[in-house]
Amino acid sequence: MAATKPIIKKSIFALVLVVIAVTFYYLTIWATPYYVQSKFAEKSAGYVNVPRFGNQPNAENSRVIPLPNPDFLYSTINYDLKENVLKISGVVPDSTYWSISAYQENTTNYFVENEEKVKTKFEYYLAPEGSTSEVLKNVPKEKIIYSPTTKGLILFRYLVSKAYPVKTLAELQHGVTVEKLAK
Repeated sequence: MAATKPIIKKSIFALVLVVIAVTFYYLTIWATPYYVQSKFAEKSAGYVNVPRFGNQPNAENSRVIPLPNPDFLYSTINYDLKENVLKISGVVPDSTYWSISAYQENTTNYFVENEEKVKTKFEYYLAPEGSTSEVLKNVPKEKIIYSPTTKGLILFRYLVSKAYPVKTLAELQHGVTVEKLAK
């Protein structure tokens, strides 16, 4: 009987240790994306539902965007859909890579399009999932992006190439507009 007490104590200790490890693991996986997005939102305070345009990444500004590729120009829209449906529009470059990606509040990607599907101009309507806004009644379904969360991020990428040097792409990049429509 005396020999089983240390085994029981070790088993309970091991079980508690496993429960703590599993809890920490899942909390970390769940909480980290929200933390990352909240830090980005803090840096973007005052720039909600407004496009922000990044310069071409270089040694001096490479931490503005985490792990940037120096061959790309980046633009972001930190959005909040509590009060508005957003109309996002602009021009797509015709012979270089371009993409638009949407991320929900926990950094999960839920929408991506690129120049292969969108040829010249783009126009999307960003609305909360399940929205029945009158603004969306006559909009084609393929132009509506339903966000699973009311807050998130839209990311644009433009590939710098011989056909589209930085100056030309920057003009297209700055042509992106966000219009707040009534909910």
